Formats: sequence, C-alpha cells, structure tokens
Amino acid sequence: MAGVDGAAGGWVMAVTGARDGTPVEFSLFESFAELWTVARQLGLVAVGIDMPVGLPSSAKRQADIDARELLGPRRSSLFWSPPIAALDAAEYDQANRASREHLGMGLAKQAYNLLPKIREVRSALQPSDFGSEATPRAAEVHPELSFAVMAGSPGQAEVHHRDGESMPFAAPLQHPKRFQAGIAERLALLAARFEEILASALTPLVGPPHAALDDVLDAAAAAWTARRIATAQAAHLGAVNGKIDLDRAGYPLTIVV
Repeated sequence: MAGVDGAAGGWVMAVTGARDGTPVEFSLFESFAELWTVARQLGLVAVGIDMPVGLPSSAKRQADIDARELLGPRRSSLFWSPPIAALDAAEYDQANRASREHLGMGLAKQAYNLLPKIREVRSALQPSDFGSEATPRAAEVHPELSFAVMAGSPGQAEVHHRDGESMPFAAPLQHPKRFQAGIAERLALLAARFEEILASALTPLVGPPHAALDDVLDAAAAAWTARRIATAQAAHLGAVNGKIDLDRAGYPLTIVV
C-alpha cells in the first residue's frame, strides 16, 4: 500500500507493507497519472491520497467538519474543500465567487491553489477507483489527521460513536509540521510504525519534483492510513446515517483515517 502527498512540481509516494514495522520507500512523480500507472504496476492494495477529491455542491463537506473537530488546535491545517462549481475556475476571484454562491463562504487562497492538483487526481481516477473492490483502492486522506489518530490510537483501530457514526480517537499534535519540534514529534510517531524511517526520509530524492521533508513525512502518514484501509481498521469521516454521499461526478465525499 502507499501514501501520496503533493510536492513542488509533482507528487511524492511512500510505499510500504501491511505489517507495522515494514520499511517505507519514497519516490517522486511529475504527474499523478504517471504515479497511478506505477501504483497499478506494483499491484498496490490501497493508496491514500492527500488531496480533496469529492467536492461539495451546496454545503460544506461533513467530512471536513468532522476532521476539523478531530484536529482541534491543528484544524487550520485542513482547508475547507472548494465547491465543484469552482473546479474549472481560471482565476481566484472566479473560484471565490463560486464558493460564496454555492457554499455561502469565501474560498481560502490555499484551497484555490489546490485546484490544479485536484483536477489532476480527478482526471486520472474514476469514481470506481474508490470502491471496496478496486485494486488499488484509492482514498482521500489527510496526513495531519493521520498523525493525530496515530497519537490517539497507539494500538488497534479505536473508535467511539457520535450521533450513531464511528469516529476515531485523535490526539492532535502540539507543534506545526515545519517546526523542528513538529518534525521530531512526527518522526517519533512514524518510527514506531516504519523501520528505519529516519534514514528513509532523509535519503535525498532526485527530482524534479522537489519534495520537502514535511512532504515526505506526510506521504508516510498517508501510507499508514492506507494500511488501515487494507486491514479494515480505517474510519470514514463524513458518513450521515451510516452512508457516504457522492459528489455529482460520483466521487465519495469522505476523508479516510
């Protein structure tokens, strides 16, 4: 299984095995289509992708609401997903107007800057790639949420129930990911789950693209969530009455952790 994170000029993928302690290997790709071709060639079971995929039409995604609640003080790391009406916007003002019209709120510049990569993922993947029978099975993930659940659930998947829906326990991290203390905090969590993660993460990757250390660690966290998907431990945020809704193109409106 693997985790995928955006990087400057492309993507970084972290490939690992199902068992805790399995090493992780990192590689770079200029396009998501190329990455997905390799994922298929490798016979991966599950791939966690740090990018909004299912996009809302007329209200905030419940998955975003749930994720921000779990992230607590780190909630600003998760931007509200842009509406599907903004997907093909050519400039920020156009996307911002679409967000105000359809979601009743403006669009963060950071969320607008994700649109090219969102389009790239949606062009390479079909809604069926997110189904339980797909190989690889794609899933939208969020690394900061993955880290929080790692910290909150050190053993097997642990969930509690809120309004009839399963929610994972989470312990939001204390430090931002680009601070030295934040890097150390994240490496400590990953070290318990990936053999020799420090050596793997610090091994230079030949680009383009260029992956910063936080991109590499985020990809590893996404791979940890992919393990949980493959071993039926993952929780799906955004469920309403036990059902995950789809956007108008058929992509699931969920974040998996």
